[in-house]
Amino acid sequence: MLGIITRRRILYWLGAMAAVLVGGTIIGLIWADTSDVAGSIAVITNISGVVGIVLLLIALAVVTRRRRQKLAA
Repeated sequence: MLGIITRRRILYWLGAMAAVLVGGTIIGLIWADTSDVAGSIAVITNISGVVGIVLLLIALAVVTRRRRQKLAA
């Protein structure tokens, strides 16, 4: 499945995950002390942002490694 995912697309999704992480942090800083729902949203977005970034970094490493091996062959 990683063969059809391009490096550029992974980088775009990394940017999106970073935006989710920043959004969750902003929600957490501004609204979490006034609302339990906002705090829950902040926690969920921060966890999903970090997990997404880690998975995308692993995918980026795999795609980059395969590309280097393909060019070397």
